[in-house]
Amino acid sequence: HAGGEPVRQSARAEAEAIPSRPRRARHRIEQARAYHLDAQPDVALATLAQAHETAPDTIRYNGYARRIIGSSWRKPNPSPRPAAAEPPTWQPAWAS
Repeated sequence: HAGGEPVRQSARAEAEAIPSRPRRARHRIEQARAYHLDAQPDVALATLAQAHETAPDTIRYNGYARRIIGSSWRKPNPSPRPAAAEPPTWQPAWAS
């Protein structure tokens, strides 16, 4: 998996220690990228939800976040986990 090492590294970095909300959201987006590359779309979407709670505008205009959201719910999900098969409930207006 392409995201293996980034996933391990992101687990070591504590997002809550970042005082700036936009920077904390960008950190979460990078974590979501790692999970997305590691074929964990449900975890990627959950991490993006955390980024959205932290700083909605940061995720709204981030190209990586848009691609992860779009690819996670437009593709059929081969895994038994249904979380990524549908758009997230907090889906930003630009993702529809």
